[in-house]
Amino acid sequence: MIKNEFDILFARIDDICRRAERGELGVSCFISPREQHFVASHLAAMGMSGRCFAYGGYEGAERRRIYILPDYVGEVSSYEEIEPFEDKKAIASISVRGSGYKKLTHRDYLGSLLALGIEREVLGDIVFTDAERQQAIIFCDSVIAEFILSELKRVGNDAVKVGYAEIGKDFSPLREFAHISDTVASPRIDCIVAALCSLSRDKASAAVSAGLVEVDFECEERPDRAVSAPCTVSVRGYGKFRINSVSEQTRRGRLRLDADKYI
Repeated sequence: MIKNEFDILFARIDDICRRAERGELGVSCFISPREQHFVASHLAAMGMSGRCFAYGGYEGAERRRIYILPDYVGEVSSYEEIEPFEDKKAIASISVRGSGYKKLTHRDYLGSLLALGIEREVLGDIVFTDAERQQAIIFCDSVIAEFILSELKRVGNDAVKVGYAEIGKDFSPLREFAHISDTVASPRIDCIVAALCSLSRDKASAAVSAGLVEVDFECEERPDRAVSAPCTVSVRGYGKFRINSVSEQTRRGRLRLDADKYI
């Protein structure tokens, strides 16, 4: 099932590997954290792990591009080692500022960009720089940047101003989470899902058995699987969660769960 799901992506990765074998820098489209997880396994099986690096325009980006360097370069560990091999920067950053009269959402920005006919794969993260969401930074393939600058006039029915953004090494976008603090009987995934999603233990167990739960992007169908923090848990229909810790037993013998829900 997973193999079929990622066949096209793996074929593209194989193409950029062949480009690297010809002595060129191979660069993929932007891919999601889940796709990155399986691509990393695919590249490891090919013996290419040491020659690749994922980068999305800033440290900590979620949607990133895979860079594969020619064999003669050796192993890489940072984007700075890749930069000298690029003819031009592969990732552009665009600042978008609204009128201030409307609080725009990530969905507003993504919807407006897709409405222009832009493919999702040429778009990286769309992040906010302030709690009021008056300014967003769009990371994208450099080849589409000028089109966005000329065509993006409105976002969510709000007039916007666009321009290139300078991203420093200390760039840190606004991250919004809903904190979850609870106790669980054990670190089993069904217990964790029940607490995260406010479900009964039976319903949480059924969700796991039905293949609706992923742990670090891998489908988990065993309700008794123990969760080790830190990790990411996704529950279809409920969202994605970051598990920070499952520890510190209470007086009643339960474990303290500390987690964040992505919002």
